[in-house]
Amino acid sequence: MSITGAGSTAASTLVQPKNAVGSKSLNQSDFMKLFITQMQYQDPLKPMDNYQMASQLAQFSNMQATTRMSENTKKLLDFQTSKNNLQLLGLLNNQVQINGSKMAVNDGKVTPTEFNLKDATNNVQVQVFNAAGSLVWQEDKGGLSAGAYQLDWGGKNLAGKAAPDGLYSYKVNAFDAAGQIVDVDYKTTGKVTGVNFAGGKAKITIDGHIEASPDEILTVQ
Repeated sequence: MSITGAGSTAASTLVQPKNAVGSKSLNQSDFMKLFITQMQYQDPLKPMDNYQMASQLAQFSNMQATTRMSENTKKLLDFQTSKNNLQLLGLLNNQVQINGSKMAVNDGKVTPTEFNLKDATNNVQVQVFNAAGSLVWQEDKGGLSAGAYQLDWGGKNLAGKAAPDGLYSYKVNAFDAAGQIVDVDYKTTGKVTGVNFAGGKAKITIDGHIEASPDEILTVQ
């Protein structure tokens, strides 16, 4: 005589239809209902032992603890992000220095920038580009010693006319006596004129045109 376990029948009745609508995750109530149903329809010839029961309960407890930890971590991160955003608002109208070679022109005034030559050079050329990448101005400065130098661009183009307001950048091509490239660092100093939190990433605007990340800030004056 063969005995058919009731578990197989229960399993077939618990199959979720393809068009069923519901949650993809279990809460405590769902787990207990499933656990009780599993015990009711278990194979009487192979009942669940105490170890299996304890193991399932432990797994559910761990899942609950992990869920609570994730929720608490998210709350902490949201709080820290909000706190950081408030601190960035405090930078408005303050002078900051950032890494990079970007600069702005406003009413003929150029954002103060400096470049640092790592070694002595035999030939240095400075090139200024507009936001579209077109060359606006350039100057050959000959040989320069290692050290920091202020960019002395007067905000005019190659024809001697005033460059329009907007975003610009510059590049220093430096070579030593052997024709090898000399490393150059760039820094820009300007006033924070805006703070933007769009897209979940905070950005600051300097002198109306230069956009930078908070981690690019070197000093606040």
